[in-house]
Amino acid sequence: MARNELTKNAMAIADLIRQRSVNTKDVHAAEYIGVDAATICRFKTDHLDKFCGYLDYLGLTVVDKSMKPVSEEELHSLILFAEKGIKQFGK
Repeated sequence: MARNELTKNAMAIADLIRQRSVNTKDVHAAEYIGVDAATICRFKTDHLDKFCGYLDYLGLTVVDKSMKPVSEEELHSLILFAEKGIKQFGK
């Protein structure tokens, strides 16, 4: 799959992975998961875009481990309280 055939979401996933992989060496990632560095390099070159397209197809995404998910319900509640606060203090 060529990059220009990816959805916006799949491209964003691939971009995030590539940005993060710039800060590490393939050999360290390979040791962590028990493969050789050439396997990691080949995966990034030959398969990463397809894999990200598959993740997008499944409705999945990739986020930093430090981020905590917020449910739709929590998000709507936060927006509601923010709007109320802005109205109250905006007077």
